Amino acid sequence: MGPMGSVVLSGYYGFNNAGDEAVLYAIIHSLREKIKDIDITVLSNSPEETAKTYQVKAVDRWSMRQVLQAIKKADLLISGGGSLLQDVTSWKSIGYYLSVMLIAKICRKKLVLYSQGIGPVNMKFNRILIKWIVNKADYISVRDEESKEELERLGIKKEIEVVPDPVMAMTLSSEEEEKGRVLLPNQDNKKRLGVYLRDWKVDSSFYKKVKKVLKWALNEGWEIVFVPMHHPDDIEIAREMSKEIPSSLVYEGDNSPVNILSLTNTMDYILSMRLHGLIMASVRKVPFIGLSYDPKVDRFVQTLKVGKTINIHDFDENDIIMELKEAHLKKDEMKKRISVLEKEIQEASKKPANYIAKLLSNQK
Repeated sequence: MGPMGSVVLSGYYGFNNAGDEAVLYAIIHSLREKIKDIDITVLSNSPEETAKTYQVKAVDRWSMRQVLQAIKKADLLISGGGSLLQDVTSWKSIGYYLSVMLIAKICRKKLVLYSQGIGPVNMKFNRILIKWIVNKADYISVRDEESKEELERLGIKKEIEVVPDPVMAMTLSSEEEEKGRVLLPNQDNKKRLGVYLRDWKVDSSFYKKVKKVLKWALNEGWEIVFVPMHHPDDIEIAREMSKEIPSSLVYEGDNSPVNILSLTNTMDYILSMRLHGLIMASVRKVPFIGLSYDPKVDRFVQTLKVGKTINIHDFDENDIIMELKEAHLKKDEMKKRISVLEKEIQEASKKPANYIAKLLSNQK
């Protein structure tokens, strides 16, 4: 009896980005939970590392020959997790992800979009390509209502299921929960403010305002911890900011998904530009403010109906300070809200894996 089917995973994997690695971790976990002997190959920017970290097969995502061979051997291509179909960060990425999907369809393989965030898609050519290729998918799931609407506007006629981001279903064992305290011990038992920043094309006044907030928090007795999610890019901005905030810490250790999640667990409040920083905060029931540079950040908060976002191009630092003043109230609110949703989120997160199991068993 061969394995229960083999899949290829395509996404932004192997780039040392804790958010996307957490997505990969969560998808692999869901698949293995549902399909015992599943054979998984990941298209990765650093295949050796990915293979070792997740105990999967991995091939170089940039070698079209290796990508084609992997897809030919598999039953199904999973595209996703993450914001793959957007042309805000780079117009090239859409072409890459769509061409991998197209290869799967040319090879007559099943194609699944796994909890993707869609858009913004601004270039007309990209919009036409998405319509043509995504309509060939066998199952489409997206992570928020707006992504569904965006696909419908693009002319996708298939049924589209809205499911939580895969990382919403991440759990930690009790040893892993303790890990965060060991990675970055809290010496003075202060309230801890986690800051997850990224570099973005934004007026320098943005970072000035953030510094004002952090200096206020410092005077109020908070411990300020910078958590870079994407190495090395986020580390530089964290170090620069940290220089100006006395006694603040920058976590520069291994940014594996479990490490970042267990570190998030030690926070009392989180300010994050990184979407998966907010997602991890909500998984661990830590109140947060999303510093929004991209609609995906607002969408997440709207979907969850908890937390708050502030637009990086236009905000008043006093709004954030007001929120931080009420941090203890926010914590209870967050715990209640997520506890109510927890079961529902866990269940809904399993939908794509359940569907993949169904597609694979029909293959046989």
